[in-house]
Amino acid sequence: MANTSARVEFDTLRRRQFFRLPVAWASKFSKRDTCVSVLAIFEALSVILAACAAKFLYLDLFIGRMQPWWPYLAPAPLLAATLYLFLKRADLYDSSSIGQTVVPYGKIFGVLVTSFLLLLGILYILKFADWYSRGWLLTWFGISAFLLITVRIVGMHYVRRKMAQGKIRQRIAMFGDPEFIAAMKASAEVAGPSAAIEGIYLAPTKVRREDLPADGGLDDLKFAIERRRYDTIIIGFPAEQIGCIKAAVNDLASYSTELLLCTKLEREPHIVRGARHIGALRADIVNLVPLSESNRALKAALDYILAGVGLFLLSPLLILIAIAIKLDSPGPVFFRQRRYGQNNRIFRIFKFRTMYVTEDGQHIKQAERNDPRVTRIGWFLRRTSLDELPQLINVLYGDMSIVGPRPHALAHDQLFDQQLDLFSLRRRVRPGLTGWAQVHGFRGETKTTLDISKRVEHDLYYIDNWSIWLDVEIMIRTIFVLFRGAF
Repeated sequence: MANTSARVEFDTLRRRQFFRLPVAWASKFSKRDTCVSVLAIFEALSVILAACAAKFLYLDLFIGRMQPWWPYLAPAPLLAATLYLFLKRADLYDSSSIGQTVVPYGKIFGVLVTSFLLLLGILYILKFADWYSRGWLLTWFGISAFLLITVRIVGMHYVRRKMAQGKIRQRIAMFGDPEFIAAMKASAEVAGPSAAIEGIYLAPTKVRREDLPADGGLDDLKFAIERRRYDTIIIGFPAEQIGCIKAAVNDLASYSTELLLCTKLEREPHIVRGARHIGALRADIVNLVPLSESNRALKAALDYILAGVGLFLLSPLLILIAIAIKLDSPGPVFFRQRRYGQNNRIFRIFKFRTMYVTEDGQHIKQAERNDPRVTRIGWFLRRTSLDELPQLINVLYGDMSIVGPRPHALAHDQLFDQQLDLFSLRRRVRPGLTGWAQVHGFRGETKTTLDISKRVEHDLYYIDNWSIWLDVEIMIRTIFVLFRGAF
């Protein structure tokens, strides 16, 4: 069972570490994720190495034309990045596909051809295509295909061998009724070394089983999920315990971990996204891992680069705004308020203070048009959305992303949770400075349930359809709506 003092010590340490590593990087990755990342790195290096080999074999040896290396290395990183995006889009970096026995030669070759054609198009538009020999390009393509497929075969063989040895496993936790969990555990263990039941968490009940050692209850499971200890959570209750099922799903649906439900219901009180078998155990899929979580490294890299560059370039403007706030009204420059982040983790958001008050309690009044609490400089900052710029600090901390569902004050989040069953699903990903809902006009004050339901609808669309290109589109569209402002 999780130790309460350990939690307090962990939270205290995080508060003291002002320059701590961002949570997205410091979090514990599973071995499956690590293997996928290493494979992606080696495949990217293979096409870069192929460019060097093609230059040496074709230009230096075959033609005998000695030329500098850098012009032939320059387009290689662009091809590597394009190749990664297309391979990811084709689900070739999905952890389950890497463990398969059949190598997807057709998909890999098709992705490589598409990546090369895109690269050639870019070189043509930039008027660099005439710089390169067609013989070198064809040689580069041939060597890239050979190295790419070789790396993929070796990587898949390594993953299968480690899975057979039980060193790469799907980390599973179970939560629910003790009797039901015991039956589920026996069925799931048939899956062999590829899956491991690493946590058992029990709902409060009068029934006790001495042969079923538990790691705690629901709160302990939430704490473990926040530390990324599990890949999959399975909820298990008898069919007649509909109230327990709905409560468990609502409590755990806001986390980014894959969520399954095992029961014998004829009609489920939740949205089912398919089914999965783990050994002899069949479970309904309630939550899939968000696409942005499957691409954590790519999305986080974009966030940290943009936030770091943004803070550096905007630092003179930020200093001027801070001075204006101090001259305009008494009080702090920054307004820090508690918000729910990914997986329900609470963080403090940074904003420039725009009001005479700095509310952060159980009862918070939303800003409204002609709000008397707004200062003179605050009106301008809110109108131009400049008050949101300090949230770039939250991005560097790993609490937020550039693009994602907008976070609300804790009191408002708790109210919306009661009004809408799907509201908590927004918290499966990191909140953002801007989002799909905001660029469609659903921002600012939420007076009615319809206002927040439309925002949730757009946020869930973003989570289910995420891609790096969607993030780029939202950033571009944000520029056009930036000066419409809030109140």
